Amino acid sequence: MGDVFKKVETADGSYTLYNPLFGESYHSVSAGALRESLEKFLFPSQLVERVKRGDLKEVSILEIGFGLGYNLVVTLHHLLEIAPNLRLRYVSLDREITPLIGELRLPNPYGELYERIKKHLAEGKTSFSIGGAKVEILLGEARETIKTLEGERFDAVYHDAFSPKRNAELWTLEFLGKLKGLLDERGFWVSYSTALPVRRALYELGFRIFSTRPIGRRSPGTAATPKGEPLNDYLLPLTEKERERILRSPKAKPYRDPCLCLPREEILKNYLREVEGC
Repeated sequence: MGDVFKKVETADGSYTLYNPLFGESYHSVSAGALRESLEKFLFPSQLVERVKRGDLKEVSILEIGFGLGYNLVVTLHHLLEIAPNLRLRYVSLDREITPLIGELRLPNPYGELYERIKKHLAEGKTSFSIGGAKVEILLGEARETIKTLEGERFDAVYHDAFSPKRNAELWTLEFLGKLKGLLDERGFWVSYSTALPVRRALYELGFRIFSTRPIGRRSPGTAATPKGEPLNDYLLPLTEKERERILRSPKAKPYRDPCLCLPREEILKNYLREVEGC
């Protein structure tokens, strides 16, 4: 699609952007950008059910990959609609915020909230409050900024970086281990990805792994938890075939980055060397 950022219409009528640096769009074009935020992230995270049940009076969410801010606006809208007095903290890690966000619009019921978020960003604010929600966007190399969160606990992790093959450094065993250390034991890590290196890493880290319902394509997403329980039908038990692939496939080797410092090309090269040596 060339070497410039481009607006791309997705299946639900909302727009995403194509990022030429990674050769991918920020959202699934076939699923729809807003639908992906709802059905790959918010609903599988189990936060809606936990807030409705009164299990959580305060919610903390960690996101890997702020992107265009759609996960943020969808999450704030729905959780604060359920519990207007909910104390919500949303922390997102990204290298930078694309200025082209200013050109994007979202339909109701998200439009007004998105405009308020964009106004803060246009003013250069990366820390701001909206109602009862506190938003913090930590800019820079995520493998470094994540270290500033040590000792904190989050009720959900949205892992929404670019795909493992394009952004391997944010999908390694070591980086996922950092995320597990920040996740409450009843919380859920959720992502659109089903890549075998990622699922194998989650398995080796001791997560319980689920598939999430497919939307817009045949493949599902992934959810994982230390000790949480599924409360809705967006989480599906792994099939026997999925379990066997995680355990037996030659490609089921985690990406490795022991120092949290390796270039992505080296991470991928080391992975291919290990797979080819099987």
